[in-house]
Amino acid sequence: MLPLTRRNFAGAFVAAGALGPLEALARTVSSPAAEASAARPPVVDLVGDGVPLSPAEYATLLARLAQRGLAADEYSRGGAVEAMEAQFAKLLGTEAAVFMPTGTLANHLAVRALSGPRLRVAVQETSHLYNDSGDCAQTLSALNLVPLAPGEATFRWEDVDRLLSRTASGRVATAVGAISIESPVRRLRNQAFDFAEMERVSKEARARGIALHLDGARLFAAAAVSGRAPAEYAALFDTVYVSLWKCFNAAGGAVLAGRKAFLGEMHHARRMFGGALWNAWPYAAVASHYAEGYLDRLRRAFAVADDLIARLAADPALEAKKIPGGTSVFLLRPRRADPERMRKRLSQEGIVLPPPQDGAFWPRVNETLAGASAAELAAAIQRAAVDAGPATG
Repeated sequence: MLPLTRRNFAGAFVAAGALGPLEALARTVSSPAAEASAARPPVVDLVGDGVPLSPAEYATLLARLAQRGLAADEYSRGGAVEAMEAQFAKLLGTEAAVFMPTGTLANHLAVRALSGPRLRVAVQETSHLYNDSGDCAQTLSALNLVPLAPGEATFRWEDVDRLLSRTASGRVATAVGAISIESPVRRLRNQAFDFAEMERVSKEARARGIALHLDGARLFAAAAVSGRAPAEYAALFDTVYVSLWKCFNAAGGAVLAGRKAFLGEMHHARRMFGGALWNAWPYAAVASHYAEGYLDRLRRAFAVADDLIARLAADPALEAKKIPGGTSVFLLRPRRADPERMRKRLSQEGIVLPPPQDGAFWPRVNETLAGASAAELAAAIQRAAVDAGPATG
């Protein structure tokens, strides 16, 4: 078998119809920086949700895409941005989509518009909107985010119903205007919200006139695992947000998708909050490029990951397993080897793991696995566990 190298991996990407890291790009646009970057060893990077493009790699890719013809936008409208919006609307099965500079703004503007005068919004206690957005919805839009199901990825309709009953019994009318669901849930190592319960919440909420928003920053990972199309998830909601940088390798940006009547004037709110970038085409062009065929590549990556986990789990020196209800994150724990030495040893073979936490790794499945061999990866990890030696201290 061929050794696992950056050149072999990039070739597999090209054969699969996708653009790999800079190795493939440098063939068309050469520069000293590109050549130096192409010589670097990292091949399978299990740290993030996407392909880790360096500034040189990103610039080279952007130059290649520009040579094919890109139209600039103005204040994030028109040009390559409009084309990307149409592409993601089609992928999500929605009437329209609008570019947002960040996922924080996408989530905020969605629940702000959906809730209207009914200022209570039901959210997961573990959600990004509730924990990691600086209370933006509360501070800037006077919304009251009500957390449900502490510590859990999934809340049930009964949790919402109790909130509705409590709200109805108050002496001052403060109705629930919207429900926001995050899936997969970042704080729970990308566990997915149970789909059957998601369907139930959607049905019951719509029967009561309550709007629904999906924080689907990593929605495509959930779709790849479940076998469902992203549009099946989006159909249960009025709006859905998808990150452009987490999986689609843009330098930034997000998409908020939904009904045309709802999103048609959203650019005004975006600008009011300072989110109308003068030129967003460098983000849109790269995201649009990687979105083409992305789900197929990601499904191949998950097939490789499943094979890899099974091989590693059979080794008594290693613990490897999926997370119950999980999507793209799995557990890898060396039982005897020093984790940090093992990680450094693997980096020499072009396999990048995240820093260990309490003696374990939590790798993420992404499309850098799509062209890899599970057998070769497993063998490399097993060798590294032996070479690293026992943990000390």
